[in-house]
Amino acid sequence: MRKTVRGRPDGKLLATAPVPNTGDWDTYLATPAVPVDALTGRDKLSLVFKSPQDNAFDVDAVQFSNP
Repeated sequence: MRKTVRGRPDGKLLATAPVPNTGDWDTYLATPAVPVDALTGRDKLSLVFKSPQDNAFDVDAVQFSNP
């Protein structure tokens, strides 16, 4: 399973990262930061999660920062 970051759901791919299985619905895991290609101006970002199964995981929070 992977998560991707795009300018819009069907837009240019900006980054991708694995989503590891924690083994339990209520067991959360902080994943490493993933660099995102620089954008100019102000934009909206879309996180796109793809999995062959429904309800594959639970996202507690997403954090973006400027290095």
